[in-house]
Amino acid sequence: MQIDPATAARAFGDAYFNLLRRGADGSLRLSSDHWRLDEATDDEFRFSAREEDAPPLVVHLQEVEQLVWDRLPKQQVRSQIRFVLANGDLWTFSGKVDESALPG
Repeated sequence: MQIDPATAARAFGDAYFNLLRRGADGSLRLSSDHWRLDEATDDEFRFSAREEDAPPLVVHLQEVEQLVWDRLPKQQVRSQIRFVLANGDLWTFSGKVDESALPG
């Protein structure tokens, strides 16, 4: 389901998420850090990691083609918020999404 940035921000809530980055070139990187949304503005989403040595992570919304929420069929608690980037990369934040923030 495609969602807007305000809905995505509410759905992140205050939980920590795993991050999987799939590059347009087919590369795959799973972050060992756990990320939480600290701030969402009209221009960017700012995340911080639970782990102290991780640098902050910023997603500039001008680089995002769409935001998508979904849940894989076998998952009951975890779901994903995906950032589909204009450069072809796909960033998937997986964790306990506040589904009450999602439409319908």
